[in-house]
Amino acid sequence: MKKSLLLLIVIYFLLPCLVTSQSKFYFDVDYSVFKNIDSASIIELYFAFYQRDLKYIKNTDGFEAMANIEVSIFNKDENKLIFNDLYGLQSKVTDTSKLKLVNKLIGQQNFKLNPGKYLFTLVGRDYNDKSRFDTIKYDINILKYDENKTYLSDIQFGTSIEKSTDSKSIFYKNGLEITPNPNTLFGVNLNALWYYLEIYSLNKEFSGDSVCLIATITDLSNNILMQKTKREKSNSSAFVEIGSFKIDSLDKGSYNLKIEIVDKLNQNNITKEKKFYIFNSFKSDLTEQNSSQDFLRSEYVNMKEDRLDDEFDKAVYIRTQNETDNYAKLKSVDEKRIFLYDFWKKRDDNLFTSINEYKVKYFKGIAEANKLFKQGFTDGWKTDRGKIYLIYGKPTDVESNPNSSDTTGYEIWHYDLLQGGTICVFAETQAGSGFYILVHSTIRGEFRNDDWRYRLKKLF
Repeated sequence: MKKSLLLLIVIYFLLPCLVTSQSKFYFDVDYSVFKNIDSASIIELYFAFYQRDLKYIKNTDGFEAMANIEVSIFNKDENKLIFNDLYGLQSKVTDTSKLKLVNKLIGQQNFKLNPGKYLFTLVGRDYNDKSRFDTIKYDINILKYDENKTYLSDIQFGTSIEKSTDSKSIFYKNGLEITPNPNTLFGVNLNALWYYLEIYSLNKEFSGDSVCLIATITDLSNNILMQKTKREKSNSSAFVEIGSFKIDSLDKGSYNLKIEIVDKLNQNNITKEKKFYIFNSFKSDLTEQNSSQDFLRSEYVNMKEDRLDDEFDKAVYIRTQNETDNYAKLKSVDEKRIFLYDFWKKRDDNLFTSINEYKVKYFKGIAEANKLFKQGFTDGWKTDRGKIYLIYGKPTDVESNPNSSDTTGYEIWHYDLLQGGTICVFAETQAGSGFYILVHSTIRGEFRNDDWRYRLKKLF
């Protein structure tokens, strides 16, 4: 079923580098969870498309484009799809030159859900060129609220928050018009970060006159950069908190906004945090800002530290010594995320596709090496054969020689197209063991021993 979604075209001008033609298709998504009046919650999805990414078709009034967003909600507890629908965001212009297509099309859709675990799958697509799309997924856990406890909602970021009586607006909430910022990116021309959250049942866990609400911006090392404090009445059952920080003095990078309710007398506190990004137009060059947009949409934005470390560990055969040293100096998971994103991006074979073919090929090789060359408890990619396989690819031919009375078993890998024709010789460490090491190679830079046949007899 197709629906027409109310839409606001947020008009703020991006820098010229951000409107150049791209073959990649992206859209931005963010969400916040708020408590409903009953035991359910309201999930607000915020999404944005860029005019410059859409294909425009000429009509009698000018040019028209449309972005579609398909929303699917899967209930993981019940193992079933509970919602699937398609929405359209329309854009009409009279001029399709790239310098004119500088606006964002921003929409919002709300869902009421009971406590449980859900998977949200969002597919954004160009209606006039359906081959161009992007997919984003979120695991969202909806709490079962205890009426005797105090809760903070998620933090919603906005580009502006104003008083309003227009309850028909898709951005209207509690007497406010909140224009969301789905990519959580500030700077360029957005020099104020606005935030909104809700506090529920403050009087259930907080009492007295020592209750404060503290809003803090910290860097990746948890250093306090900006902070605001205000007293709150502890007898409140529920209230809304809005505020803003002027962030044009901050350098480009990743930051956290932390909202905290503190009862200093009783040493009680509840905290919510949310990450945002700054690419200050006065401190960032245009290329870096454009690249930053890609990072925000990449898998690295929320990647766990153990996975980051594992990925960098597996890149041992292609990373430089300088990269190894620099990674060891990183102090936070966010620094590692940015480092790994840049690490693979500069090795990308084709910047005009949304897939990093180089990385895909490398990790496909990891999987194949694990399957083909596993030795005991050692993963295949860590073995000598796995290393050569990953660096130089599948050999043209493999000559297998089982162990005999004179020699242990060995393999000769032929690379006919590498450096005019090369070989690698792997020999068993012990006859019949299946554990192979590299004993000779004619590939430049690899271990070479022209007496390898003699060594087969004497070494093992």
